[in-house]
Parts: sequence; structure tokens; C-alpha cells
Amino acid sequence: MSTTNTMNDILIFGMQGAGKGTQGEILAKKLDLVIFETGGALRKIREEDSELGRTVKNIMDKGDLVTNEIVMNIVEDFLEKNEGKRILFDGIPRMMEQKITFDALLAKHGRTLQGIFLTLDEPEAIARMLERGRKDDTEEVIRRRLDNYNSETLPVIQEYISAGIITEINGKGDIEEISKNILSALQ
Repeated sequence: MSTTNTMNDILIFGMQGAGKGTQGEILAKKLDLVIFETGGALRKIREEDSELGRTVKNIMDKGDLVTNEIVMNIVEDFLEKNEGKRILFDGIPRMMEQKITFDALLAKHGRTLQGIFLTLDEPEAIARMLERGRKDDTEEVIRRRLDNYNSETLPVIQEYISAGIITEINGKGDIEEISKNILSALQ
């Protein structure tokens, strides 16, 4: 397998419930990408009987965000294990401080980005999250996550849009249609 000096990785953004996970899996299959899904990586660590696992569990159970330092250590480890592969990043970076360290980390590894922002209105997102029935998806925790998203993550998305890295795609509607729109935006 040949590797180039720059890897064009994919960012996928959207509020919780916008379909990032579903669309990410479709994209990964079609474009041969390895998925880094922050929530999944954190949920895996949260189940570990370790100091980090207990810390992450305590933070997540409150609906708060895990520290940037913990997340960046997990990302760097993932980058090293997947060198030479294209990566789809789902759910990162979530805040401006994280964007700065994330962008620096990717630059250090010679990787470049392009991305998608799945838009969806809040009532639809809340309904979708309640339907999926995860035990940490109570309405109170969901609303707290959406408040965090609006105050912390939206400014990050706006910066990437301003930089011409991200394209907005409507996240409401038919899964296959959304998927086609994403693929044509990434061409």
C-alpha cells in the first residue's frame, strides 16, 4: 500500500442525532476509511476498570465533556495505529481549544482535512436520540449535550466552513439521498 505525504481525512459534524454515525459508516465503506468516533472511543474506555475509565464514566454520566488532553491522547494513539489509512473523524473537534490541538496534531502527522456538516433542527435531533434508547440518552442529558454543542462545537464548525474545509448537507430525509449528497460534496 502506498502512502503519500498528506492524507485527506474526513470530518463529519452535526448535532447529536443528526445521523453522523449512520452516514459515517456508509462513507467509510464507500471510501475505505477507518472511523474514529469520539463517543464510541470514550464509551469503550468508560467501561474499563481503570482510573481513566472511572474518570470518563463520571464525566459522561453528568453529560459533560471529557478533557481535551484525554481526547488528544486517544486521537494520537489512533493516528499512529492507522498510519497510511484515511480516517473519518466523527465527533471531534468539539470545542475551539480542541480544534487548535487537533489541527496541530494532524499537521504533525502530515494529514489534511475536508468535511461535512449534517444540519438538522433540534426537535428532530432530540426525537431521534430518544428513539435510539441508550441509557445515557435521557432528555435532560440530551438537552445539556445540545447546549454544549451550540455553545462549544458550532463555533468550531463555523471556522471550518469559513476556511472552506466543510460543506453543509441537510441531515433530514432519506438516508441514501443524504449519502449521495455527501459523496458528491466530497468529490
